Order: sequence, then structure tokens, then C-alpha cells
Amino acid sequence: MAVDLSPVAAPENLVLLATLRSPARSVDTLMSWSGLGLDWRALLQAGPAAQFLPVIDLDAPVDAAAVLDPKSKNKPKLWFAASIGLTSRQAALDAFRAMDAPVDVVEPGVYSVRPNARTLCFIASSLGKAKVRLVCGEDREALELLTPYLTRGNPSESTGDAALHVEVRAEPAWRLYGDKAQFLKLSIPMLLGEVSIGNAEFDAALRETASAAVEELTVTLADLKDVRLDARLRDAPAELSLVLGMDLRGTKSWLAGALAGAETRASVAPDSFWKLPLDAREASYQARSSPDSLQKALELLERLAQTGLNQLGASPAVQKDWPQALQAALSLPGPIVSARGEVPARLVAAAPDEKEKLRAEAGYLILGAEDEGRRYGALLERTLRLYEDSALRKGLAQRYGLSVAKLPKVQSRKGPARVPESHVYTVDVPMAAFTSLAGAQVKGAAKPASGTVPISILIGREGQRTWIAASSYPSLNEELLAGVVAMNGPESTLARRAGLEGLRQEKANLAGFWTLSGIANSWRRPELKKLLASLGPSDVPLIGRANGHAAGPSGEAELHVPAQVFRDVAARLQPQR
Repeated sequence: MAVDLSPVAAPENLVLLATLRSPARSVDTLMSWSGLGLDWRALLQAGPAAQFLPVIDLDAPVDAAAVLDPKSKNKPKLWFAASIGLTSRQAALDAFRAMDAPVDVVEPGVYSVRPNARTLCFIASSLGKAKVRLVCGEDREALELLTPYLTRGNPSESTGDAALHVEVRAEPAWRLYGDKAQFLKLSIPMLLGEVSIGNAEFDAALRETASAAVEELTVTLADLKDVRLDARLRDAPAELSLVLGMDLRGTKSWLAGALAGAETRASVAPDSFWKLPLDAREASYQARSSPDSLQKALELLERLAQTGLNQLGASPAVQKDWPQALQAALSLPGPIVSARGEVPARLVAAAPDEKEKLRAEAGYLILGAEDEGRRYGALLERTLRLYEDSALRKGLAQRYGLSVAKLPKVQSRKGPARVPESHVYTVDVPMAAFTSLAGAQVKGAAKPASGTVPISILIGREGQRTWIAASSYPSLNEELLAGVVAMNGPESTLARRAGLEGLRQEKANLAGFWTLSGIANSWRRPELKKLLASLGPSDVPLIGRANGHAAGPSGEAELHVPAQVFRDVAARLQPQR
């Protein structure tokens, strides 16, 4: 009987499709970027996979697919399989027989093999670059369903030109299980029963917020078409480009409106971005936004804050003023810029104690925003009033036994003359709280140290802009804001930083850069922090940007990793001689 090589269409209810276009080419590119000069093929030939290497076609795409089982009505069940190209059917059969794997004939041109107890594979003739493919899954039903598509459907032809493409399709899941979304609404009373505080106004605001959030989630899931990831290994410039995208098929959700309207507001990095410090380990900007689209959410947030403060016993003035200031600050359209960086070594003691190490490790934060109405300044001032509100402190003491006498004291004073309209806020925070807040960690510390650590915030003005600097070093805050206000020249600003040309040329709604060194320093989880630190110091900028598009609507988030980063990491991982 002739082997069936007739083309087949994608199966119904396909929810996952992935392609690694050319494994050999991708590994060759990454190895060349690393500069290690290793022959990875020779390494594989010397390892346990040596007998299979000649059988596998590493120039052909590796594909994977998953479908939802329509017979599983209540609990989603996935059928999954992956395929890889083979150079020869007979060579593959011989290799599996050599390892005593059971081999059986399924049908003409199709053989089954079981490499281990949990995996079943089919070896089948295929269309495309590889004329034979190995298709593997956890059970026979998945293989019988997906093998025709993975061998004769040429799935890689529909996945673009990226080195790696992964897409998750939402429509089949919504079609099969969308009616279950109503159970999210039914869960609201149960949730509110857990978090209710017995204040009718607060509980009503919380109920409305939860209902709006669930409704928006439901509509967004109905609008969603797919989520996709593309990784490209580019030559000019040499970089890894990662793009995470989302496509919508409906326009009823808030997200659809936000993505559609974002395209006209995208911009290159504003002038204020290039005033940020040259030594920043990360920096970002947000282009102008549309606060009107957030009006309902901000009004709900204001109600929650007002009724919550009422429950806590805050004075009527504070109940009104602080939530209004918060809503006003969150309503700023921007643009807004920010940066984080290290404390200069000249400000740190030569032999720092644990407190000094914590202060230095926390680094600095600087933020600037177009703020004609001085909304950020009003929020800081009203936050101080909230913190010092005697009625609130009395309520906290009566309801929750809080010892208000132990609360850190906040000092407020006029700022330095060289920063216009400036003000300084300083608070001494317990070291344990500071460690948690800053994500810092003292190496070799057996137990949390006692005492306090100062946090200083300096706010100032530059025309219609508000600038804020925060660190544990008041003199550093003054240097930072004096630098952006005076702007004597680009020598000490991001205007001189190499590798940021894309931020000057390509528009985005949100964009910026990060460095491996900066990510390692700011990561809070110790194990991940240690892993990133082991990759070594690299200050090469990783450029990221996010954009919304009216077509679809759709949205994309990009990350561009220069080849130099791979060389830096590889150099760190090489054994030291």
C-alpha cells in the first residue's frame, strides 16, 4: 500500500503551535556570539546522544502542537505532540532497536517506538524539508490526532520567519469553555466575605471594584485572539530580538480600546529622558497616556481609599484630601521618565558596616514628569499629613493595638537652593523594614541588624516638570536633581550613553533599557539574584519597548539583547586559569 503524503489542514481546536526553525543555525549563531570557539557538534558526538546525532536533521524545523479535547466539557484536556526531522527512516529504526526500544508497524510508512515508559513516538514520512519525522507524545491518542498535521501539514510554513515562534490561540478555549466565565462572577460574594471589614461604604466600593474587574477580565478573554512569542537572531545589528505579541478579535474590552488608542501617542524618548544620569543601570520612559480611559478605575480607587480611611478613623480632611491627591497624581498624562543606579563609591565609607552596605546596595531612584499642576508635590505633602494624622493614629491604636510612639518620625524641610522649589523628606526606617523595601541583602549577615537606616526624598521643579530623587544619601539626591535642572552638558547624562540609538529613532508607548548588572542588583529573590550575579557584570544596554496598534487591535512588547551580552556572559562562565 502506498504511503499517504497528501497535505492536511490544521486540526480543529488547535491552541498551541511552536516552531524552532533551524536548531543548527540557531546554535551556530549563539556560539559565534559567545566567542568561545566550541564545536558543539563534536561535543554531542562525544556524549550519550552520539548514536542519534547522525539520524536527526538539525537543519529542519522542530514543531510542536496541542489541541483541546472537545469531549472534555468541564475540565480542559490537552493533546500534545512534538516532531523533529530525521535524515533516514531506517537509520532511526536501527538506532531505536539498538537501545532495545520496542518498534511496531502502525500503517504503511508509519512505525511506533517507545523510548521510555512515559513517551510514545511515531516515525512517519513527511512533507517539507525533512522527508521523515519523529513525532512524540505521552499517549497514542495524541499521536494519532496530531501526527498527520505535524508530518503533512507543514506547520512551520505558517509561523513566519522567526528562529523560534510560539503562539497560543484563545478562540478554541473560549468557544469550548467561555460559558464557564460566569462562575467568576458567582465567586465575588465568597471573595468579599473573606475581605469584608464591616464598613458598608467600603464593602460597597470593594464589591463594585471586584465586579468591574471580573467583568473586564471576562470581556478581555472574549476579545482575545492569540498570544505569540517570536525570537530572531539578527545579523545587523547582531542581537537577539524577542517580541511578545497579543492580537484581539473583538473591541469590547478596555484593553482593546487602550491598545487601539495607544498608537497615536507613541513617541521617541523625550528630552527629559536624556537628562537622566549617565551611570544609570536602568532607565525608562512612558509616552503621553490617556487618563480619561482610566477614569472609572481611578474613581473606584478613590472611593476605596476614602472609605478605607474612614474605617481606620482618619480625620475628615485626610479622608478627602489624600485620595484626591492620589487620583490626581495617577491621572498625569506624562511623559514620565525614571532611572535607577548605584551609589557612587566616593559617598560610601572605605570600611562600611552592615548599615552602610544596605544604604549603598539600595542605590538611587530618580523620576521626572510633566506636571504643570504640581500634583506629585501635593501627593507627597498630603501623604505626610496622612502619616501624621492624629485621628488616624488613634484609630489604629484602638482597633489594631498599633504603638504609634514607635512609628518612625518624618522630617520635612526646605530643599537646597540650587534645586528650584525643592523640599526634602527624611525618615529613619528600621533596618529589617529597609532590607525588605529595598530588596537588599547583606552578604554574610547571620541575623537582621538592629538600628535604623535613613531614607531621603528630594522633590524639585524644572519649569513645568517635577523631579523626585530618592536614596539613603541626601547629598546624592541633591547632585541628581541639580544635574537635571542645571543641564550644563551631556557629558554626565544618558545623551552620551552608547547603545541607546534605538530609543532616539523608534517610537514606543513605553520603552527603556536595562543591564544584566542592574537586574542582578535589583532582583529581590536571593536565588535568582545569585544566579544573575553569576553571569558576571555587563553594562551593555538591553533595549525594551511596548506598543499598541489600532490594527487588530494588537500590542507588542520587545526586548533586544546585543550579541556583546552573550560574549560578556560567556567570558564570565569560562574557567579561570
